[in-house]
Amino acid sequence: MTTDRAEAIASELLTEAEACTLATASSGGQPEAATVRFVCDEEYTIYVNTATTYRKYHNLIENPRVALVVTNYTNDIQIEGEAREITGRDAEHAEELYIQKYGRSKYLIDPNSTFFEIDTTWMRVLVDSHHPPDYEMIIGDTDTESQ
Repeated sequence: MTTDRAEAIASELLTEAEACTLATASSGGQPEAATVRFVCDEEYTIYVNTATTYRKYHNLIENPRVALVVTNYTNDIQIEGEAREITGRDAEHAEELYIQKYGRSKYLIDPNSTFFEIDTTWMRVLVDSHHPPDYEMIIGDTDTESQ
């Protein structure tokens, strides 16, 4: 059961954090972690922007399963989901969210720029960083680690 406190921490962190760590893997399992800017909607759908020339782009195309960590060093959110490249109105919506959060950027007008939408399938929030840490689930099963 998610508490109001966990929801408030998640909302604040996902709104205020400037970047997150995005973990991807190639189809052969080669991992990569990258710091990326992101935006999030009310349903915890995450949007990230990257260039088609970057390794993470190729990883996302080959293997859409991703993990993200968003932190302010007091609290953190661990997220897992499935990414898909978006175009048209979906990409325009993501771009509008980006501009609202970060302003206009040279990355958004780069011809190699593209957006991915991440459907969050598992998410937990660190609500107390004392040892042992206390996490609360936002999405997913509290009895199991992520699948």
